[in-house]
Amino acid sequence: MAKKKIGAGKIGCAVVLLFFLICAVGVYRLYTAQKHLPESFVLKIDIHGDVPEASDTAYSLPFERTERKLSLQDILFLLKRAATDNRVSFVLLDINGVNMASSAVQQIQQAVEQTRTRGTKVHAFLRNAGDKDVWLASSCDSVTAERGNHLLLDGLKAEMLFYTGTFEKIGVTFQAAQWSEWKSGIEPFTRMEASPQYRQSIGMLLDRTYAAYTGDVTEKRGIAPETYRAVIDNLSVLSAEQAKQYNIVDAVSGHWEYLERIRSTLKPEGEYRKEDDVVVSGERYRNAVNWPYDTETDDRIAVITASGLIVRSADTMLSVSDRNFDEETLRRSIKAALDDRSVRAIVLRIDSPGGDALAAENMLQMLDSARVKKPVVASMSTVAASGGYMIALAADSIFAEPLTVTGSVGVYALKPEISGLQEKIGLKRDVITRGKNADAFTLFKPLDEAGMAKFMETTGRIYKDFLGRVAESRNMSAEAVEAVAGGRIWMGQAAVENGLVDRIGGLDDAIRAAALLAGIEASVVPGLRFYPESQGLMEYLFGQKPGVGARFTANNIAPESLAGRSLQMLDLLMRLERQPGGAYRMAMIPYDLRIE
Repeated sequence: MAKKKIGAGKIGCAVVLLFFLICAVGVYRLYTAQKHLPESFVLKIDIHGDVPEASDTAYSLPFERTERKLSLQDILFLLKRAATDNRVSFVLLDINGVNMASSAVQQIQQAVEQTRTRGTKVHAFLRNAGDKDVWLASSCDSVTAERGNHLLLDGLKAEMLFYTGTFEKIGVTFQAAQWSEWKSGIEPFTRMEASPQYRQSIGMLLDRTYAAYTGDVTEKRGIAPETYRAVIDNLSVLSAEQAKQYNIVDAVSGHWEYLERIRSTLKPEGEYRKEDDVVVSGERYRNAVNWPYDTETDDRIAVITASGLIVRSADTMLSVSDRNFDEETLRRSIKAALDDRSVRAIVLRIDSPGGDALAAENMLQMLDSARVKKPVVASMSTVAASGGYMIALAADSIFAEPLTVTGSVGVYALKPEISGLQEKIGLKRDVITRGKNADAFTLFKPLDEAGMAKFMETTGRIYKDFLGRVAESRNMSAEAVEAVAGGRIWMGQAAVENGLVDRIGGLDDAIRAAALLAGIEASVVPGLRFYPESQGLMEYLFGQKPGVGARFTANNIAPESLAGRSLQMLDLLMRLERQPGGAYRMAMIPYDLRIE
């Protein structure tokens, strides 16, 4: 009897199935390996470059998770978790050229000090170190600088670019409605240099930040204040050895030499331990534990993070960063938190300079409706100003960090006019209208007296509504609100003193306050639900949620580059043409403000 031959097709199918089976086993083993932690290890938390407020919500495969960058919230929870985990021998902060807001530095410092208070040591290793790196590291038990590297300690600065002259060269000018003189966000488009009001506001921010920075470093490192200020003013660039001489750091070492010393310390003589069994990354640790901590109750607090520029929809290009927060994202987050019966209260974590005034107003209405059903507490992170402050008004209580930038209660609008550009490029225009004002708000000519009056009136109406909401929510008189509004910016304690914020405190404090408002006993630690929710596997494979995902924007081509900024400005001009009155009404702090 003849034997049946196995066809080539069947062999091919078997090979493909075997291949996928091997891949599946490999991914599973890699994933479970990430879940396993050794009995003793050093928790290494990398802090470098820009540190976002919250983690990216896009889906990643298990073997991709170790590549995820830690967010500010991740770092805070990692430090808190490490303090109660007996397997953690100590925490190592690997600090390498941080570029974060001053308030974020202080938040991590506070978390470090709480971890040390609970008995877990925290050490720092500095690589490309600047002022904020040293500031952050000063809170640790010891600080080591990388051999051969230098520390750039040149102080702090605030910088704002002015586009007025640039636009004039190409025939573009702006008319502005400003409420009021302290609302300096329009200045890059209407002035050639900063106004006295802007300089006074930013000077106040710099004074308080610089005092906090130098005060922390000199106190914690045991350096005379005048000595450290002299280092900043007269030396600025120090070698690692010089930094040790001034007691800015405790030791100097090569990076790999330092890590090897840790491994040899934790590895008993004669025992072999793999590298990953001695030093565990923050990303791996985060994925291996119940995040952010273990809880014995089914009660949950929702943490909704509003981070970035406030916009109407996710596809806007009107941004100076790649992080926007849109209405639909907030609506979905609120709905999920309200629908979840285990969620007893909501913490709104704000890290936003503001943005579209109407978007902020719509978000405030959503949050007002949510507060009717569940308590809402606002936690301000690095910045919660203008529209970012507006959305906090829905909260039962508002917390701010000592260096949080907030306030900036005000509105401005810009009306571009490109007749000069039209003439330069030879663009001809023929307009046929029906109605007296059909062409009154066009980009191709300035507003006349009547048009400018309407322009100011509509913008002023938004500002008055803003003032009214502040007065109502904060139980303040109109006069009291006006005295601290008009675009003025405040830092944490001043905001408390002026009635704009309830108290100084961090995310943990806000979570505890929300739990108490929800009737959860103080001795019970509730779990947390984080929103916006992370993208799921099916959405990753077959489609994205509305308004989420990669978009072609100016930010996708390096927003700090000339091309990126040019696209942002072009997008701004085109959007202004489509706004009622030819203007985009913004509730936002000064454009692209950064203290570094």
